Amino acid sequence: MSRKVVVLLVLIFTLPLLGSSGNPIVSNASAADSCSGNIEPIVWNQTLGRSALVPHYNYYSGYFGFGDYGDDGKKGRDHDTNNDWYIEEPREKTELNPEEEWMYMDWDRDSRLQTLTSNHHSTMLVGNDSIGALRVNLSEQHRTTVCITVQALNETNDDYSVDVYLMTTSEYQKYTELYYSSHSEQSFYNDVSEALSEISPEWRSLDFTGWRSYRDAHQYESVNEINFALNLDGPESYTPLFGSERWQDFYIVIDTWDNNHDNDAPAPGVVTAADVTIITTERSFILPNYTVAIIFLMMIVGMVIFPFILNARYMKAGLDVDNGLTEPGLVPSLEVDAELPDRGVEAVEGKSYPDISNDNSGD
Repeated sequence: MSRKVVVLLVLIFTLPLLGSSGNPIVSNASAADSCSGNIEPIVWNQTLGRSALVPHYNYYSGYFGFGDYGDDGKKGRDHDTNNDWYIEEPREKTELNPEEEWMYMDWDRDSRLQTLTSNHHSTMLVGNDSIGALRVNLSEQHRTTVCITVQALNETNDDYSVDVYLMTTSEYQKYTELYYSSHSEQSFYNDVSEALSEISPEWRSLDFTGWRSYRDAHQYESVNEINFALNLDGPESYTPLFGSERWQDFYIVIDTWDNNHDNDAPAPGVVTAADVTIITTERSFILPNYTVAIIFLMMIVGMVIFPFILNARYMKAGLDVDNGLTEPGLVPSLEVDAELPDRGVEAVEGKSYPDISNDNSGD
């Protein structure tokens, strides 16, 4: 790899760090990290969406087969004569679950949100053993910083903490399936997920009960305050094997449920007040996605050709003539006089000797 290529790569990676305080790249980053800006009002289901998961409402009760109706047409722990299933009694809503019905009964509505390019603040009340989530449509042209502070409502608890996750739509759907299953008395799904909770990350994609946060990194467990930033490489979407392209929203999740992760916070037993601030900052310097592939391709090519370059230089070493001083000649012997350079006087060990290479007086 040539010296120019190395210098170019170093400049690419260090350019955002070389600017002064007047550099828009550096100033934008510092402004976003401060979690402050011009807050605009939220237009629900247009700029942001609000959803919740609560223990007293099971969205999948009919699908699990444990929420069927009895002979009297009412739900209850009655045996159904038409099958071997029996019915779970619905749980009652308590004062520790302040969520409104529209938050948990219509969480999967498919309304398309506007791309988030403005700053917003929201205070969410999340009940005990529940999930509170903000749905957003992040922009790849903006850096998004999320600042979250939580506290127990009307109570003081020094050991209070919750879990915070960032998920896409598909990741959030798997997460909700496990939540509803864990709150169903007859579902085996939660028992299997608990048994597989310590599966290693390299095998996690093969776990059918598994759920993960975005990039398998944005999970912050047992915290009461957290700030994180996110830069998207491009629009978050995927195309299934059969079907059209599907766009992914993002869910900022406040978790007060003791999920199947080993290091998550337990249910706090109180209502949580979560202050969520979202700051968006336009990105001034965006590298195209293909630059990563080009850089790695250049590194691989350099690793391949480097041995050949090293071998070529090794083979040429010692073959260059050094100012005529190493010209090939006959090996000195008793019959052949030594060939000395024609320089008149040679300096050997600080002494001068006359040039006698052409002196035949001794013959």
